[in-house]
Amino acid sequence: MRYSNGNVANRVNQKICDLHFTADNVRHRLPRLFPIALCAALIGCPIFLAGVPPSGAATTGDSGGVEAMVRQINAVRRKEHLRLLQLDARLCAIARSHALDMLARNFIGHTNPDGLDPFARMARAHYRFGYAGENLAVDDTLDEVARDFFASPEHRENLLEPHFSRVGIGTVPSSNGEIVVEDFSD
Repeated sequence: MRYSNGNVANRVNQKICDLHFTADNVRHRLPRLFPIALCAALIGCPIFLAGVPPSGAATTGDSGGVEAMVRQINAVRRKEHLRLLQLDARLCAIARSHALDMLARNFIGHTNPDGLDPFARMARAHYRFGYAGENLAVDDTLDEVARDFFASPEHRENLLEPHFSRVGIGTVPSSNGEIVVEDFSD
């Protein structure tokens, strides 16, 4: 999910979820979905997960894995001559909180059951931004999540967005794999 002045595109697949949000128009792209995921996306329901309690209480989740993800992102940004992302503790807390919420309430999506999207969650945390975005994934390992994000055009677009200078990553283990939330801002 990304906030700027463009359009809305919703891309949901079996491993990763991304939404680019603006006010101009809405278009849905739903490739390679399981039938239940397709139905859930079309009627606006979240995709449900079976979860297990999180381990550890670090702000980001797996801090070593998070730092490795930031290094991977920045290696690609460096090759593209983009400014490097700084790991932001406040964004990490916002991302981790959303990952824990998805686990606790058994859903995955940019918008929680209370109707709060990433931008509302950032505002509620008094986090100021001009540009912001979010990537979500559930996969077996953080390495697989990183590969999935770069393989997806929409997620890669967030990772390489030139306006973004900060990232917060929150991870939570679940019975379906690692839940990862990446929140970005300028």
